[in-house]
Amino acid sequence: MPTLEVEPTGWASWNALITSRGQPLTELTISTWKSRGAFELEGQAFTIEPQGFWHHNAELRRGSTIIAKAERKSALRRSWVLTSAGHGLTLETLSWRGREFVLLLGNQETGRVTRKGMTGRRLSLTFPEDVPEVLQIFLTYIVLCQAKREMAAASSG
Repeated sequence: MPTLEVEPTGWASWNALITSRGQPLTELTISTWKSRGAFELEGQAFTIEPQGFWHHNAELRRGSTIIAKAERKSALRRSWVLTSAGHGLTLETLSWRGREFVLLLGNQETGRVTRKGMTGRRLSLTFPEDVPEVLQIFLTYIVLCQAKREMAAASSG
């Protein structure tokens, strides 16, 4: 199973350098205010648009074409349904702390995301070969934005 490693690009930035097998894959940029995302992969530009009032949902686009959607199941649970090309996957936390996520196909675990460090901006993602890298980067965005919301809530409370 391939593993992606995610490192923040700066101490106060939510932008992230994503590497695969020790080689740089892409840089994911996340805007400060509206949490819009963008990255390039194999020469193609992708954007991520947050959706909904609280921006818990998101759409992955290449140009004007929607590649994938992530919709949060409930306001009370950190769980998203990811749809792409008619296929559905579920990303959910394993514990109330939200430091570890699993990717499920039906009830079977197909991948895992682990947040590292105090802020949770460093990630390790493990998925099987059949999960495209573009979707793995989209899942990275979902987890980083969740960590960003948690940090904002902790600093305001």
